[in-house]
Amino acid sequence: MLQNSLRPVRPSAARGFTLIELVVVIAILTVLAGLILPKLDVFKLKANKASAASNIAGVTRFVESYKVQKDVFPDNWDSLLDSTTQTTLFSQLDPQLIGPAASGIPGSPTKLTTTTIGTEDELRSLVRVGITSMLDHSAGGFPGNSATSAPRVLAIGATYATINAADSDGQAILAAFYPKTNGVVPANKKIAVFGFGPRNDATGQVVYTAPFYANTDQTKYYNRFLVAFEVDTGGSRARMLGSLGADADRIEEEIQDFYEN
Repeated sequence: MLQNSLRPVRPSAARGFTLIELVVVIAILTVLAGLILPKLDVFKLKANKASAASNIAGVTRFVESYKVQKDVFPDNWDSLLDSTTQTTLFSQLDPQLIGPAASGIPGSPTKLTTTTIGTEDELRSLVRVGITSMLDHSAGGFPGNSATSAPRVLAIGATYATINAADSDGQAILAAFYPKTNGVVPANKKIAVFGFGPRNDATGQVVYTAPFYANTDQTKYYNRFLVAFEVDTGGSRARMLGSLGADADRIEEEIQDFYEN
């Protein structure tokens, strides 16, 4: 009896999962995935909003740094205009910029419109600060989102993009630029809006490459940041007002969306 009691006890074979246990585990994982996956979209949206806010501030800083170094603003801005007409907004801008007629999306705001350089004084306001040429857009620029045509020298009668004061979203942008007058642009001023693209003179000088706006589908729409300038129709030097997202969202909107989402 003593000899048998000292004999080592062999452990029983390891027991595998039963079918019921496997079903329970799979069910738990499915529930967890259902809870986590929707959160990933929120995390991605928040990351895009944070990146957009940072880059809006960054583009303003890049342009200002170039101005400090060169005593003029960088040249060769993306015009946001179609290369075939040079007078109409590019059809592949973000739908929020060009409205339902151009984008085909009902209810889209129309944050941008166009205006022309009417006088020699207005032209001189831009030329005096180094803005002498624009790059028009063609569909062949996608997905790279770069202007593909040769630079177009600014002249009297040339068209450029501007903020649409008749649109509520456009008026909100102007109110941010002119808070003291609640968005009313001074009588002798006009707003010029250009895209900060890869061929802008500041790229390679103060920034390695022009940043992308993460909240726009770059395979469908132009997704570079926008920069607004105040043009003086009396010939005084133009000045930069600020930067916007590719859909013309302001930095405060990006920050607000980040916290709300």
